[in-house]
Amino acid sequence: MKSIKLVTLIVCTLAWVGSTTLHAESCCDKAKKAGKACEHKCCIEAAKNKKVCEKCNPKTEEKK
Repeated sequence: MKSIKLVTLIVCTLAWVGSTTLHAESCCDKAKKAGKACEHKCCIEAAKNKKVCEKCNPKTEEKK
């Protein structure tokens, strides 16, 4: 019984670590994959100015 609990703990831990390391897609990325434009008001305003909404698409620091 202890081995089943240990295996379950290991599997759950690996799943949790794997899910936290994945890159989350922004709403704009999801819409682009679907062949559509993002429908959020902030993204629409940014697109009118030929920019990307910084609220939904935060800048990531480049690793040096």
